[in-house]
Amino acid sequence: MMRIKRKILAGIAAASFTSIGLLGSSASPAQAVTTAQHPSISSPSKQVAASKWTIRNSFFGKDGEDVPLRNGDEFSGYKHIQDKHPIDDTSLIGWIDDTLEDGTYKKQGDKTVARNRTATGQMFRVVFTEREDSGSKDGRPVGVITAFLE
Repeated sequence: MMRIKRKILAGIAAASFTSIGLLGSSASPAQAVTTAQHPSISSPSKQVAASKWTIRNSFFGKDGEDVPLRNGDEFSGYKHIQDKHPIDDTSLIGWIDDTLEDGTYKKQGDKTVARNRTATGQMFRVVFTEREDSGSKDGRPVGVITAFLE
């Protein structure tokens, strides 16, 4: 049931992005739209305003949780991860996805900590929240707070 839900949501997202021309007709559902790819965000003032809440990638937890990875700031999201625990993008996206899909979950207040062992044997941790912030103006959760190798 979970795999079906993921495929449906991925198909909807791919169709939406393709139909408005953000990804082009050859884009796969797993591709993310970043600030650099988005044609409507061109001036520096627009980038600053949009960058914190812009979603770099979308993930789903084991129970269907919506876990976006946002550009973020010094406290959460992609910017926080790369400032505090630099990881190349390919590894980061893969490890977050693997950890959310196969890891062990532990709730800590309004946050969830997911942990999983990477192929190299290191533990990887993803901390996320399903809390929504009205500042995002998209109705989706804040998502990934941090992610790092332990």
